[in-house]
Amino acid sequence: MDDVESKNDAAPAAGRAVTPLGAARLAVLFGLLTGALELTQWLVRNAVSGGVSLGTFQMSRHFFWMIPASNLAIFAATGLALGLVAWLRPAWAGRFSLWAMGFLCGLALLLTVPGLYAFAAVALAAGVGAITARHGSAHPVRVQRLLVVAPLAVGAVAVGLLGWDRIQGTLVDRRPGSTTAGTSGVEGSPNVLLLVLDTVRAESLSLYGYDRPTTPNLNRLAARAIRFDQARSTAPWTLPSHASLFTGRWPHELGVGGEHTRLDRTHPTLAEALSARGYATAGFIANTFFCNAWFGLGRGFEHYDDFYEEQTAVSLEEALRCSSLGRLAVRALSDPFGGVERRRKDASRINAAFLSWLDRKEDDRPFFAFLNYFDAHGPFVPPEGADRPFGRPPATPEEEALIREWDVRSRAGVTDEQLALARDSYDDCLAYLDAQIGRLFDDLERRGVLDDTLVVLTSDHGEELGEHDLIGHGRSLYDQETRVPLLVFLPGGARGGEAVAEPVSLRDVPATVLDVLGGEGSAFPGVSLAGRPSAEAPVLTEVRIKDGSSSNPARPPAWRGPMSGVVADGHAYIRNADGREELYDVLADPRQLRDLAPEAESATLLERMRGRLKELATDRGE
Repeated sequence: MDDVESKNDAAPAAGRAVTPLGAARLAVLFGLLTGALELTQWLVRNAVSGGVSLGTFQMSRHFFWMIPASNLAIFAATGLALGLVAWLRPAWAGRFSLWAMGFLCGLALLLTVPGLYAFAAVALAAGVGAITARHGSAHPVRVQRLLVVAPLAVGAVAVGLLGWDRIQGTLVDRRPGSTTAGTSGVEGSPNVLLLVLDTVRAESLSLYGYDRPTTPNLNRLAARAIRFDQARSTAPWTLPSHASLFTGRWPHELGVGGEHTRLDRTHPTLAEALSARGYATAGFIANTFFCNAWFGLGRGFEHYDDFYEEQTAVSLEEALRCSSLGRLAVRALSDPFGGVERRRKDASRINAAFLSWLDRKEDDRPFFAFLNYFDAHGPFVPPEGADRPFGRPPATPEEEALIREWDVRSRAGVTDEQLALARDSYDDCLAYLDAQIGRLFDDLERRGVLDDTLVVLTSDHGEELGEHDLIGHGRSLYDQETRVPLLVFLPGGARGGEAVAEPVSLRDVPATVLDVLGGEGSAFPGVSLAGRPSAEAPVLTEVRIKDGSSSNPARPPAWRGPMSGVVADGHAYIRNADGREELYDVLADPRQLRDLAPEAESATLLERMRGRLKELATDRGE
């Protein structure tokens, strides 16, 4: 702004001109300020949220420098355009440049405000631009000094308010763990492969009697596995379910449940336990939203491939995604069926990434690999070129909107014909996923790895497809959301073809893995599924959605407040937030259509189920 014709701080705004170089310098200064402000607000917000704000926005691990660099690049590019304006119309370019810079700065910060509509952000940013133009024209030297000093001052204030240790601790805690353990004590130990089929419910698999052949490969592979017919996830949505799967703890023990919580370091994870034993550990993640490393699930993995892929870690696209203005541009060019994750990774990509890592592994350590598949999660769109044995692609804009917006739809807004299309599309996704699982097992067998590997195949939760007038997951504790597939492939195919009818919980997976590996006692609670499950052991499921409490009966049950449930004695018991109880016969009524709780003959069983829930909820202080 040294190039502004009059540098008198009291000079009138009218008639000020700016040179092309002055416009460019103004843009650079505003870019530095905007980068500092946006970075600081992310640091503050991430610290306040407990470390998950950056994960919610799927921020690159290079955000420290990418946010400032992205803003600087965007503002510098804008400065070139403003320089052209200044060359053509110098008389009014000064005020216009100030307005444009104020507008972009305001918009960049307003776009980070959760829940603020785009139109409102643009309108408010226009107001910021007008204020900037007025004050900048009236006091050019003062504004210039402010633009030079403010970025440094903003960073210093953030560090002073939060403390560098707190900032660093919040960020470092999300990094995947590593190990320096040697290979002693693991020679001859089997590999461990954990496969999680996100959003796959048991009742839609031909493996469990579904009338469509959705899983011919799982049917075939089950001959070498123990099949669990009544396996339950600990929660009906991704984060708490995976947290239990990794730690052996119930969600209420972990404090993981609301949208803005994460898995902290209180309890060890399976990856950490196996890493300490000398295992090579790697995770390959398709659900790059709640399973990304920012939410704590990458702890203990030497390699964790979520949305941060090594080959694209430092790129123009990644840098743009870190800033709100850049993210706006990238999002406008994204696939409309991309879903909540940034890049939809299909099962073939997950398999390829895992097998490539396995082939590159240079030592003889056994491995623990976690593969998370996302193909059955909404929107239900198989990869391009995949077969559709049960349905067809959306044929109208309304049908495309239905599939694209499935996760935010309600049953009341979906016709029976639309629901049938969604069911067919879901089954098509299951068929594609099943085919990829079959190929993975074949590839492992060809490599001579399969017989030396303990494989656990399951899902984190299921999906409501119109049952109970519900759509999606995280809505209830009905079996459609909590009953999941579970196959345990012991090394060498031991006990292959065996079926277990008793209810079991996914929280027992870590204890199972360590029991099969042998050696010192398990660091995890629960029981080994490689043993004989006890019919007396109750299985807990629970859900607590942050800020979800509501007395509105039109909202899904889990959105009205915390819910808990127990599966035991051949029945599923559910206690709603308002105290209402539900009771269903697990075998006689698998779709849970007849609530036995109101019936007089259920009184004794209800009392027993209340006692079982109370035992499991002791740590909650209820």
